[in-house]
Amino acid sequence: MNGSSNVLVLGVTGQVGKRVATNLKRKKATLSVGSRRKANLKELADQFGASRFIDLDDPRTFDEALNNVTSIFLITGYTVDMLVQSKSLIDAAKRNGVTHIVHLGAFTREHDSYATVFAWHQMIEAYLRDSGIAWTNLHPNMFMQNFLSVWSIKGGLYSAYTSKAIGFTALEDVAEAAAVILMEGPEKHSGMDYWFSVEALTPHQVAETLTAVTGRKFTAAVHHAEGFQNDAAQPGSAFEPAYAKGGLELFRQVEDGRMAYVGSVKDDTKKILGREPLLLSEWAKLHASELLEIAGG
Repeated sequence: MNGSSNVLVLGVTGQVGKRVATNLKRKKATLSVGSRRKANLKELADQFGASRFIDLDDPRTFDEALNNVTSIFLITGYTVDMLVQSKSLIDAAKRNGVTHIVHLGAFTREHDSYATVFAWHQMIEAYLRDSGIAWTNLHPNMFMQNFLSVWSIKGGLYSAYTSKAIGFTALEDVAEAAAVILMEGPEKHSGMDYWFSVEALTPHQVAETLTAVTGRKFTAAVHHAEGFQNDAAQPGSAFEPAYAKGGLELFRQVEDGRMAYVGSVKDDTKKILGREPLLLSEWAKLHASELLEIAGG
């Protein structure tokens, strides 16, 4: 392990954390990646330069993992445990002199986000703001990468759980922005909330865009919000029941208008990266072969 590492990236076995760490490495940042799987540490160190053992369910691992760390990319799993994990990690970060935490949250609006998962993120953000550590909160709307999930698109049919428009953002943009924020540090980004929702599209507009880009016919089917819980409960799903309930609440409240703001455009990508964000048509070009494979040719 590299004791001089000062950026600790969590969640590198998932898509977001891996892309954040990859961007930091490309930008020559000094970083470590965290993992609860000791068997993975050598491979991760070979890939990113340094790794640290940290188990978010065991705060006894935090002090050693945070030795010489000055900033953290905080991302949690898809369970209600995200609350205690984040609180205990923030406490340990303060105790160990961490000066900046960049937290990946959700596309929330103050006092108007009552879906379970959205409320959880707001609670974490409130605790982080009161911690005394410099903070930056990232608020991505629906990731375009969700289209690469088999349960999302199968046989060219896009399954949606609301008929209303939803805002989308590319994971590539959010991950690169997180890396830039971590490198530029709290001097520039402390106390900032950044939003990532570049394009608001209905299910049928999504299907039309994917069709135009790939040349393969995509169609959209709008299911009741309850359908998300059913799909999220399938074997191999990353969602626990309480988290899946948050998805049900989200789509139900978007449909009835209580969370209509999820279908809005509000994006800080250009402010952070100095370039325009990826639209769905541009993102789909980058992932056309994957979309065709998911769709079945």
